[in-house]
Amino acid sequence: MLRIEYVCHSCLHIDTGDTTLVLDPWFKGTAYKGQWYLFPQPVNTEMIYDVQNILISHGHDDHLHEESLNTINKNARVFFPYQWRTGITKYLRGLGFNKITEAITYKCCRVSPSTTITYIGFSLESVIVIECDGKVIVNLNDALNSHHENIVQMFLHEIKKRWPVIDYLFSGWSGAGYFPNTVHYKNKDDREIGILREQYFANNFCRFVKFLQPKRAIPFAPGFALLSHDKRWINEVKFPRTKTEQYYRENFEADTNIEFCIMDPGSYFENEKLNHSPRYYEDDGSDFNYKLIDKVFEKEIAVCNSEETADELTAEEIEDRMEKILNYNSPLYSKTVLEDVNFTVILADVKRKNCFNADRLNGNFIVTRTDKPAPGGKLHISTTSRLLKFSFEREWGADVMTIGYGIDVEVFEERTLEKNLDIVCVRLLSLYPRATDNLIKQPFRSLKWLITNPMMSALAIKQKFMLHAAVNKYPYNERDHWISYSKCDLCKVCNMPLLSREFAEQL
Repeated sequence: MLRIEYVCHSCLHIDTGDTTLVLDPWFKGTAYKGQWYLFPQPVNTEMIYDVQNILISHGHDDHLHEESLNTINKNARVFFPYQWRTGITKYLRGLGFNKITEAITYKCCRVSPSTTITYIGFSLESVIVIECDGKVIVNLNDALNSHHENIVQMFLHEIKKRWPVIDYLFSGWSGAGYFPNTVHYKNKDDREIGILREQYFANNFCRFVKFLQPKRAIPFAPGFALLSHDKRWINEVKFPRTKTEQYYRENFEADTNIEFCIMDPGSYFENEKLNHSPRYYEDDGSDFNYKLIDKVFEKEIAVCNSEETADELTAEEIEDRMEKILNYNSPLYSKTVLEDVNFTVILADVKRKNCFNADRLNGNFIVTRTDKPAPGGKLHISTTSRLLKFSFEREWGADVMTIGYGIDVEVFEERTLEKNLDIVCVRLLSLYPRATDNLIKQPFRSLKWLITNPMMSALAIKQKFMLHAAVNKYPYNERDHWISYSKCDLCKVCNMPLLSREFAEQL
């Protein structure tokens, strides 16, 4: 017996008959410091609490979710991709788990007489393959959907070579993060580009499907809603999963035997048949009816949009920490890159002198506070002291800004986009672990990661030693196109078909 149930967002529950697995369990609470809310919400989570195996694809809050993990049986075996950085074992033990496996790329692990799992590391993310009684489940999650097609093609070739017959292909459907939706530039239509970006992810999913030729293709996630008034529009531009098959047949393979399956929370496969759960939300012809958000999250919307005012002590603390972190991170970039860095952070919940201006003086960063942004800045980054302070206080804390839509970036010159200075400025404000530091502290672990991830190793070495002065050349960059190009030009650059008028009208 093989039963695969979609719980919500990126979370799957799998019962193979002799063991149970849950993948990327976020099924309660919020993510990214109260910015993401589960929607549609799960209809059944009882089977998760006593699960025997927990498979986590990567460390983002909507996949490695502490509140959800705290509710799960602590005797469960936890799998996480082996990475160059340390800390995951300590973290999971702190939650009460003791059976922890850091899965090495392509190393098959048997979890029951009928079931094996294999991880494929991709940067700090991973693809997970589950095999049970001759059936193959490939969960791409969101490891591949936003990377350059040449890099992705390498990994798809490896997957196809090792698993030529795939029964179930799951893939994350949509993009997370501030780019490009909250990067603003003159004449950029945020909503139009947001819709096109979602088509880009849908197009990537179809490319994966065409290459891998699974028996069943299941687009899933994002199962979350943004409640902040200025971000609500992002919920509504997502490409509807219900149009996947039509899009695929019109633009990839008109005659295909692939079964495109749309799963809502509570839907499940059993004996290879998809059983649909009744939708608890009205079907208005779209995918998820985001018009119901006001009703479902009435209280949460009020809380989410009532930011408290930060006191002066907090503002002074942020000013001091910001300057220290900027100087701590400055070795990440060459002098050529840093000489262009000049920006302002604007904190909405600081009422007096809420502009924190970052500039360089004698090779060091200095931060000054003013009531208005200092003239001549390359860009403005808007957020709140609550989110910025959180990002300063812990490693990976800046995910609340970059993944969780916690910032807006206003850019004034196209040259700033071409140089990817928004990446530079946001990275300089962030506390992320550094691979080079880990190489010094944990040389054997780093060497093991390099050996077991040869494709990623080659790309990482090229980025570090050959392209140090170039930002986001890993190894290709079309990023600025999403901000400054027209819709038609974007379709050409991203190798996407222009939608027919009939199809576009259905969206």
